[in-house]
Amino acid sequence: MADRLMENGVEAISYHSTPPFYSQVSKRSSVFHFGYPEELVATYLDPEIMESDPVPDHVMSVGHVMSWRQAIVDQKLSEKHRNYVKMVRGLGFVDGVAVPLFGPNSRNSYFSMNFGRNMALDDEAIVRPLVGLAHSCHRRICAIISRSGEDEPPLSERESEVLYWISRGKSNSDMAVILDISKATVDSYIRRLFKKLQVNDRISAVIVGLSNSLIKLT
Repeated sequence: MADRLMENGVEAISYHSTPPFYSQVSKRSSVFHFGYPEELVATYLDPEIMESDPVPDHVMSVGHVMSWRQAIVDQKLSEKHRNYVKMVRGLGFVDGVAVPLFGPNSRNSYFSMNFGRNMALDDEAIVRPLVGLAHSCHRRICAIISRSGEDEPPLSERESEVLYWISRGKSNSDMAVILDISKATVDSYIRRLFKKLQVNDRISAVIVGLSNSLIKLT
């Protein structure tokens, strides 16, 4: 999805994976991100910073796609919100598109696309299919989470470590070096992990891990 979006002029994206009924900027949210510098991500994921972002929850309450600028103009901002907006503008953020994603069982998420420029009405033809792609991916994620069940899967300490390194994109060979075990042992842990999480691939394992607070993308 990130590749498709960036082929169409998107500079960076973010996706908030949040348990039902929680704020999209709460400490329970995990944020997938592509295209943003790591130091900027680390700043945003500071709970005090993320909770000051006025856009996600406003867009979710309004229920339709809008630009970041419009989401900010539409609200009466608190002081912490105004400080946040001043900070991100100082970091060079111009405008983007904010998208509310709704799923079954109140599994809703906030999605944003950073175009690095002011958005205009003429951009609708570009944005509409990209929003459709985001909705499609969100429905797929919801299906994976629902299939995993509601109970937190019981993982061993080593299985938790393996899941953590999977979420960081490490290969089996990388994990063997990091954990100082054989590649065959890593393969065995991954098979057990997939069975417990009721998944068949790494991306699904990370999604289920995030939905059950087994890992966080920080």
